[in-house]
Amino acid sequence: MMTSRELRKVFLDYFRSKGHTIVPSSSLIPDNDPTLLFTTAGMVQFKQYYSRVVEPPFPCAATVQKCLRAGGKGSDLENVGKTPRHHTFFEMLGNFSFGDYFKKEAIEYAYEFVTKVVKIPQEKLWVSVYQDDDEAFELWQKIGGFSEDRIVRLGKKDNWWGPAGDEGACGPCSEIYIDLRGVIEYPPCEVEKPGPCDGFLEFWNLVFNQYNQDKEGKLHPLQYTGIDTGMGFERLLMILQGKKSVYETDIFEPIMKKAIKISGLKYEGKNRIPLNVIADHARAVTFVLAEGVFPSNEGRGYVLRHILRRAIRYGKMMGLDRPFFYQMVEPVVEAMGDAYPEIKEHAAMAEKVIHSEEEAFFKTLNRGLERLNDFIAEMKATGEGKLSGEKIFMLYDSLGFPLDFVQEIAADEGFVLDMEGFQKRMEEQKQRARAHWKGEGFDLKLLQGTLQPTEYVGENLYECEAKVTKIIKNGQIVESVAENDDVILITDRTPFYGEKGGQVGDQGVLEHRATRVVIQDTKVYENTILHYGRVLNGTLQVGDVCLLRVDADKKQATARHHTATHLIHKALRSLLGDHVRQAGSYVSPVSLRFDFTHPQSLTKEEIERIEEEVNRVILENRPVHRRIMSKEEAMKSDAVAIFEEKYGDVVRVIEIEGYSKELCGGTHVHRTGDIGLVKIISESSVSAGTRRLEAVAGMRSLELLQTLFYRSKELALLLASEEEKILERVKDLQEQLREQEKAISENKKNLAWLEVERILSTLAQDKPAMVITRLDVDQEAMLGVVDTFKAKVKSGVIFLFRVTQDEKVQMVCGVTKDLTSTIKANDLVKKVASQLGGGGGGRPDLAQAGGKDVAKIDEVIQSLSLELKSLLGV
Repeated sequence: MMTSRELRKVFLDYFRSKGHTIVPSSSLIPDNDPTLLFTTAGMVQFKQYYSRVVEPPFPCAATVQKCLRAGGKGSDLENVGKTPRHHTFFEMLGNFSFGDYFKKEAIEYAYEFVTKVVKIPQEKLWVSVYQDDDEAFELWQKIGGFSEDRIVRLGKKDNWWGPAGDEGACGPCSEIYIDLRGVIEYPPCEVEKPGPCDGFLEFWNLVFNQYNQDKEGKLHPLQYTGIDTGMGFERLLMILQGKKSVYETDIFEPIMKKAIKISGLKYEGKNRIPLNVIADHARAVTFVLAEGVFPSNEGRGYVLRHILRRAIRYGKMMGLDRPFFYQMVEPVVEAMGDAYPEIKEHAAMAEKVIHSEEEAFFKTLNRGLERLNDFIAEMKATGEGKLSGEKIFMLYDSLGFPLDFVQEIAADEGFVLDMEGFQKRMEEQKQRARAHWKGEGFDLKLLQGTLQPTEYVGENLYECEAKVTKIIKNGQIVESVAENDDVILITDRTPFYGEKGGQVGDQGVLEHRATRVVIQDTKVYENTILHYGRVLNGTLQVGDVCLLRVDADKKQATARHHTATHLIHKALRSLLGDHVRQAGSYVSPVSLRFDFTHPQSLTKEEIERIEEEVNRVILENRPVHRRIMSKEEAMKSDAVAIFEEKYGDVVRVIEIEGYSKELCGGTHVHRTGDIGLVKIISESSVSAGTRRLEAVAGMRSLELLQTLFYRSKELALLLASEEEKILERVKDLQEQLREQEKAISENKKNLAWLEVERILSTLAQDKPAMVITRLDVDQEAMLGVVDTFKAKVKSGVIFLFRVTQDEKVQMVCGVTKDLTSTIKANDLVKKVASQLGGGGGGRPDLAQAGGKDVAKIDEVIQSLSLELKSLLGV
């Protein structure tokens, strides 16, 4: 039996012998393709070779490519676990030609490899071709000796291969099938042929790239025809190892063993689907995390979170109610770590991120599933087959239960969803939000078609003359404004930077003769810059030529902070690893905030190393270049881009010479030395797998250091200490304070006990003791008094109250053992606490509680006293 390791080698060795260059698997994150979230096929890394945007460095290639299909085009997610062949993550074996060979050779190689190298009997094979592709039909007859009835013509749905993404190479394809009708279970087929019948397993697709599809979907003949083949690695393993499912092959063996061990289930019957899902999703999550993608609510992070949560839901179906999925990283590394060392390197990080996500999601999942199960039970009881839009909305909006999970559970349980009713309630919610919105009150979409792009001149100028082209006041387009009017002004050119990309908008003034408008904020709508301000004096009309002057100090301070974020980003990647990616930023004149993917908090030493690296580059005073280039050229130069950002065909690259390159449209300094000192002031968590650094630069750093400098001197004076020994002095004082507080607490406790003894001395000695009183001590002292009472008093009940500084009631109750059968402390405190608007509990002999209604204490004490006297017979 051929193993998974042997199969990779056999495939690559075969195509190496046919003159193909062996190319390593590319990243799961497409290097230069904004149309794809993940690498979905082997040809993704070669797309530009087919269109000749980039000249291919070799005529033909072969790869074993890691792929992910879990959202959008080509997604198999809804089928994963339910069929013997579908995956989210999988490996694709492929051979590719960039104008070197075409259909004849592609079919020859495929036929020889399948029948001669891995020796699949030809009598089990079928092939399909595109309905009009007579050439491919004839080649299969000639090369493989296939009879006409073993070659199936299929339409565009099955045998036309579109581009990977929205644009790229495409063309007719031909697929190789194996007849597994006697091996696997499959639904009954009307036609017993490949395509419509699942008894035939497609395992190799040969795409004959003849066209290039543009963004509008139009086809253009390729100057150089090409070959793009993709063979499912796991499917071929299943065939060669004689298994009924890909999940039974050797590559899944350690993964499935772990899933079975965790769940305690056998791999049989209805258990197969959840076990398959967990095994598949474990591979996907482990590999995606190793690429530096972390769970989030958008883009790749959203897909990752959805896969992870889907695995958790299936785990819960198997009775797993606490984090378990993080344990699946280890067997994935065992099965695939030798072929893909990156998952070994990031295994510990992956486990931490998964565990954190599991803890958070189990809480949401438990609440939502409990309520959804109630709804399902109601529907079964009433015979209704549709879940109302109102209930779906409640699950989604109030409980945070994912809509796609509701949809999957509906499919599993066989009930219908009232999606129309759900969408209606979503729209109602949006309308309520709009009704409460306190914005400018102007729908900028009304300006569409009437706006010209604003010429931004703020790269080198802090002021310029410009003509006013539009004025908006009180949500209306007007011709003129006067003193004290709040306005939005549009001009034909401006030095003001509009808020975007995490950078705040500029502030400043607009002047026209005696008119002065203070610009409080600047925003961007499409390519038009909007100045938000107030007229301080005078009037302003459309057509007036005015002077726009930016607050230069603030603009420069913002530029320092923006370039500093680029330095921090690069330093983080250099020191922590390539998994670090920007997850958000905020840049202002006052400070910067930088969010990034990383599974754990930074240590003090790591923060210091980042600061040292950033400030070293600043001291080197490196030039900061701004370059306009094509997006393709930028990507080829290894400039860092943010996937969620939408870039045009022409982009702006900020290069800190010899250090970093990023696609960025913001304002920056001209040399790193202009930034001044960068000081990180905080590090915190944003969400699972995302951290946040806040920092200051330039004059803000000076202000911070001056504050700390003089504060240190003032502290030294106050503490009568040398500055170098302030910490030691504070620690000494803290220790003294702790000792004094301990002594005070002990004294209060003793005084409190004396008060209790005084009360006890007034009671009859032949009856159970009853002490109910208020004390001016803390909760710990009250507990000490109760313990002393229970130790010294033979029989009795003590109930103590105190009022905290924030006007809350705390209470402690103790009952001696001889009375706990009739009087229970935990019952007493619950009853009293409910009268005071609180709650609590404990044991029959000792309990404590809290309440809010201080005004009722005396009334409650009196009532409690009467009740206990009756119970104790005193």
